[in-house]
Amino acid sequence: MKNQRENKANFEEAQRSLYDPEPVNEEDLWFLPATPEDVAPTDMPWPVAARESNLEPEVWQAAEKEQYRALLVAVQAVSKFGERLKQFPPEVAERFAIDTVSAVLRSEGNWLSSEQIALYRTLRTASDDAAQDLSRASWAVRRLFVGHQSGVEAGEALGGLHGFLGRTHLLSPQQMPGEERAVGDELAALSDRWCDGVGRLQACHPMTRAAYGFASWRAEGITPYEELLEPTMAALLIGASGLAPFLPMAQGYRLDRHSLRLGSAGAEQRLAVFYGAIEAGALSAVLELDRLMAWRENAQESISDLSGRTPPMMAEAFLRARVVSADWLAEEVGCSTMTARRNLNLFMDRSLVREVTGQDRYRFWTVAL
Repeated sequence: MKNQRENKANFEEAQRSLYDPEPVNEEDLWFLPATPEDVAPTDMPWPVAARESNLEPEVWQAAEKEQYRALLVAVQAVSKFGERLKQFPPEVAERFAIDTVSAVLRSEGNWLSSEQIALYRTLRTASDDAAQDLSRASWAVRRLFVGHQSGVEAGEALGGLHGFLGRTHLLSPQQMPGEERAVGDELAALSDRWCDGVGRLQACHPMTRAAYGFASWRAEGITPYEELLEPTMAALLIGASGLAPFLPMAQGYRLDRHSLRLGSAGAEQRLAVFYGAIEAGALSAVLELDRLMAWRENAQESISDLSGRTPPMMAEAFLRARVVSADWLAEEVGCSTMTARRNLNLFMDRSLVREVTGQDRYRFWTVAL
């Protein structure tokens, strides 16, 4: 046996060229799979993506007590936003739903402006490279605004994720716009586990439950880990809880820990990030409402010399919609398209509105804040 090994080694040595590298000991070949005796039964044979930890409800209850001051500040900001919003037509909430969705998409790296999302919701046209993101954005706006109008709000998410995500039991993974998305029985099991986890925090404030739901959603892998839109929409609805139609978000903020590079953050740090993002979003929305109120007063003063009922009604219509067309204004106000266009020109001359498409045809306008 020993002679056979020596003969094999001599044969391999004879076959080597002068330019071949020196043989490497197998112990130094770190990239080779480990031998069975070196592998524990619980070890995974491949790298595992980052997952959230510290998701025990008791940990989050204790963390809420440590962060109660930040929670109170966030609640006050959201309450102010909700009360100020009541001074405007109900449709004004759609403006903030669109702004919120735009902010969340930008945190993913998808730079879609509020005007782009509003135009897509009106025209349903988009370039091939932006069509999927705009479709996701439209879904998110419906969840925040249309769901609130119909009285669904957070109940749909906590009642089951099939309806909230729009994934029926009949859909297969090949029919979904992306990979690694749970459907069917797998989504039903994840939905039950997620809803049960959020339900165990009934003693906590809705914002704390929202933060937990966001972290748990990503830990369960209900959607791909790098996508923030779906778990954020669920959290923004759960956390509002009557204070406002939904929790608004501001540009430059996100609900996960990576925005502040906290590393392996615990529940207390995650709540601090969540409360801070919501506070910033609510205060930004309040400032936007102040600007809208100032625009309304300025518009009423600027068009006071115009006769007829059309100019004041057009000014109110501009508040209700993120972007408007002449045809939409004519139908909304009850005038001819020619009259709407003539008044639009007057509004532009007085710096009350601006055109957003940059085109000569199929033009849309928004308020000039």
